[in-house]
Amino acid sequence: MTRRKDKSGVYRDFFPLVLLGAMVLWFAYELVWEGKVPLFRDLGPYFYPIRWSLAESLRAGELPLWDRHMAAGFPLLADFQSATFYPIHLVFLVMPFFPAISFIFLFHYLTAATGSYLLCRHWGYPSYLSMAGAVLFTFGGIVVSLTNLLNHFQTAVWLPWLALFAERYLYSCRWRDFLGFTLVLLLQFLAGSPELYIMSMALIVLGILMAKARSPELGSWKKIALVLLGGNALVLALAMVQIAPTIELFLHSRRTQAIPYSEAMDWSLNPADLLNFFFLDKEIDTTVSRGMRLFLSSRASFFISYYLGALSLFGVCFWALYSSTKERTITLALVVSTLVLAFGAYTPIYPFLLRSFPLLGLVRFPEKFLFLIYGILWFISLRGLFAFFEAEAHQQRRASVALLSIPLVFVLLYIVLRERTDLVSQFIHLRTNSALLSHPTIKSAAALLVSIERQVLLTLGIALLLFAVKKRRGRSILLRSLLVAVVFIDLERAHRDYQYLLDPGFIYEGPRVISHLENDPSRVFYYPAGETLHPFEYSVLALPSFEGAISLVFSNLLPNSGVIHGFDYFQEIDALSRRPYVSFLLFADRADPETRFRLLGTLNVKHLISFRPLPGLGITLVRHFPQYPSWLYRIDRVVPRVYVVPNTSVEKNPMKVLQRMSSPGFDPLKEIILEKPVSRPPAKDLRSEVSISEYANQHVVIRASLDNEGILVLTDSFYPGWRVYVDGEEQEILRANLFFRAVALSQGDHLVEFRYEPVSFKIGLAGTLVTFFGLLVFIIKRKYFGQSGRRFA
Repeated sequence: MTRRKDKSGVYRDFFPLVLLGAMVLWFAYELVWEGKVPLFRDLGPYFYPIRWSLAESLRAGELPLWDRHMAAGFPLLADFQSATFYPIHLVFLVMPFFPAISFIFLFHYLTAATGSYLLCRHWGYPSYLSMAGAVLFTFGGIVVSLTNLLNHFQTAVWLPWLALFAERYLYSCRWRDFLGFTLVLLLQFLAGSPELYIMSMALIVLGILMAKARSPELGSWKKIALVLLGGNALVLALAMVQIAPTIELFLHSRRTQAIPYSEAMDWSLNPADLLNFFFLDKEIDTTVSRGMRLFLSSRASFFISYYLGALSLFGVCFWALYSSTKERTITLALVVSTLVLAFGAYTPIYPFLLRSFPLLGLVRFPEKFLFLIYGILWFISLRGLFAFFEAEAHQQRRASVALLSIPLVFVLLYIVLRERTDLVSQFIHLRTNSALLSHPTIKSAAALLVSIERQVLLTLGIALLLFAVKKRRGRSILLRSLLVAVVFIDLERAHRDYQYLLDPGFIYEGPRVISHLENDPSRVFYYPAGETLHPFEYSVLALPSFEGAISLVFSNLLPNSGVIHGFDYFQEIDALSRRPYVSFLLFADRADPETRFRLLGTLNVKHLISFRPLPGLGITLVRHFPQYPSWLYRIDRVVPRVYVVPNTSVEKNPMKVLQRMSSPGFDPLKEIILEKPVSRPPAKDLRSEVSISEYANQHVVIRASLDNEGILVLTDSFYPGWRVYVDGEEQEILRANLFFRAVALSQGDHLVEFRYEPVSFKIGLAGTLVTFFGLLVFIIKRKYFGQSGRRFA
């Protein structure tokens, strides 16, 4: 990196930034003008329900500490992926939900474009190359692929801004630049992806070390340590209000133990997929359920596309020609090391590392490490292009060979495969396990050849433009503009459809298997066709289009899509699933259907939704929906949301509790299983009346009348932070039936209030406020009693 010397060009950057904004609007015009939103993978069943709950809490004027609809009640704020304190989410206060979602995506595209452009200008690159770099970063495959993982997308786009402010501080040593770095770091941290936050810091460290090696004037190691350690420490202190509840959830989740090996290795990078960095190996096809046609694999990768654009291939080759041997060696070693992590199950090294360092399993899905390689490739491709344009005439011979070789390779590849199309079909057959002469194989082979034709034309055009710009033949501005335009067209055509934009109107207006909420609150449960009751995926007997498949999710109220309509769920699909739910899966997955139905009834689950007919006693078919097709069942014996029992038993072992709850002789309306004995056992003979008079996320009010002593049970999650008040006096809250909250009541009429008042949030808030006001005092002191803007080192 070379620091940008000329500061007089600030106004000259205005027009390129406007053009970049126009490119973003064109790329996402359906978001802006047609009201569409991305709807792929986890957005519908996971991210949008979480954001909906967040928006509803903000509009109600309350902190989104708890959501009563998901997972029998879930600590929403503690879920890091909810990004509760991310400032951009304040847009939910002033805009309807889905227009606000469109704004959030548009904002982050603009953040990526402006940040990467300004970073390139800071490195001393000319405007046209900086624009090309911004296009490569913003519309490249990794960033666009992350639109279906909203927390990762929001985090990734801050990487260029982070690098910009880090370097600005290291060159200036000014306090305001350190604050700018810390602010961007805080925004990235609060965006919701701790994995990409850590990887971004790794890229920043790498970039600073490389800059330090080339520019000794960059600063001392003390300054480097200050900006990295000091900035992160300050961010952690400011974000304690988010961190403390998340730690609490983590300690009560399955993640305190090693996750299953199969899950830790899932979405490992297939080495053959690396071709996708410079070559399109799939196409969007919304006529099929998964929304894409894969040429060379049978399963979509975690990052749907790695494609970085044809220009980056030239840049990487130029970098390899012009960089020093030391730089090439170090960079290639880093890339290979990162690839070992990303390959996961495809290499014996990663399993060894996972066994030796269990914390590595917290990342989950090794392919995420590809984000590091994406950042490195983006950086070295720009360095290579800059070196090519700045190189002297006597250094051009090898570069000219590269200019000719890259298009020539694609031309020769196309000629060979065009003559031997059987080789293409055989390769696809081996990679996808599809029939050799089947229609999908033949169609994929034809599409693959078209993709190669595309790269032939692109590489030829880019090679000619690079040569013309280098030799300054023709009008320089026109040639440079054409180069940027070709780069944008390449990535826009390649990735616009990867946003999977749909009109969300069907979410509100479309039919649902349960048309309205019933008077008695109960839960919906999606019953998968596989061996586990956890909703990893779904399969249907029909073959819907992509839009039909997404509509099917909302029509059948799959978890947690019905939260938008107020439906309640028991299944817990968050990555930090709490331990009681994990115990439930371990037990229920081995149980027969009839046992499962009895157990679900004790958990306030009333409706079962399945894409297959369900066998067994204890359920009644409500309706069959042949258009999906799906089946709606009602469990015959279901406990209400709140009730009073006369008998108790004590058991701490979760599996024994679940076994008892699902046994034929267990009557959940007469007996409750507690974690510890109560001081006053309830009476054996009891009559009671109980009703919910107020039911909010963080506050539940219940009126109960008992003719003897009993245990009141609320079938909502037992979790630290909940307190119970009986007639205004705080009582001990009990864990009942492994999952739920209960309280002992005496004879008579009572007003029972459950309130969510988490200590973890209060501790975190105190830490955040102390840090914030301490920082504010320090800033004011420096401004009015010190030297404003003085060097800080």
